[in-house]
Amino acid sequence: MSESTETQQFAFFDVDGTVIERDSFRILMRELILKRAPIRLLPAAVLCFVLGILRVFSLVGKTQFKSALLWSATVGMSRKQALKTLRAVIFEKVHPLWFKEMDTELEKLRSQGLRICYVSASGEFWLRALLCHKDNGDKLIVGSKLMHFCGGLTLRGENCLGVEKIRRLRLIIPKDAVWTVAYSDHRADLPLLLASRNRVVVNPNTKNLKSFRKILGEQGFTQVQWTPVGVAAE
Repeated sequence: MSESTETQQFAFFDVDGTVIERDSFRILMRELILKRAPIRLLPAAVLCFVLGILRVFSLVGKTQFKSALLWSATVGMSRKQALKTLRAVIFEKVHPLWFKEMDTELEKLRSQGLRICYVSASGEFWLRALLCHKDNGDKLIVGSKLMHFCGGLTLRGENCLGVEKIRRLRLIIPKDAVWTVAYSDHRADLPLLLASRNRVVVNPNTKNLKSFRKILGEQGFTQVQWTPVGVAAE
């Protein structure tokens, strides 16, 4: 994976399931709705029901569903309070899910002159709460934007997923940069993997592995099995 030092080289990491064991958004929703305030299931259910009807007519997508759940989990909180609550859950429940192998992998990539970029569908705010604590090196963090709307947090703009990751990266990555390697666990990141010269697939499930083999070819990626640093407290 060596290139001329005159050109910037990048290593791209998905986050949920790739550098941490599980999905951070699901953890946040479980903690803030199911465990701490089950009453919030009511607005969540109503909003998702309405969105489900609209989805039949292709009027909404995954972004709107995630916004509805995030809003339901934070409605009634000030912006400051909501962000503080998200950060607290990330520190308590998500930090222990960091993969042990990540530190060594990051050190190796940086020693080869690669710049690190995390690109995820998760909210950029809580990505920073996780990544700035777990990775002290220079890095770019690209995620879904958040805003405070009608008393709760929602996503602002499109969910940073699939081809949207490519669009956002092209806005900030130099045109002559080398997309050296990409890491992901999920088939939704096939656009990112295809755009990169090397691909590393982390802990794929059977369905995702089948998609990787079909699209990338048997020799088109490296498969690794990583382990979390610890077990999140229940």
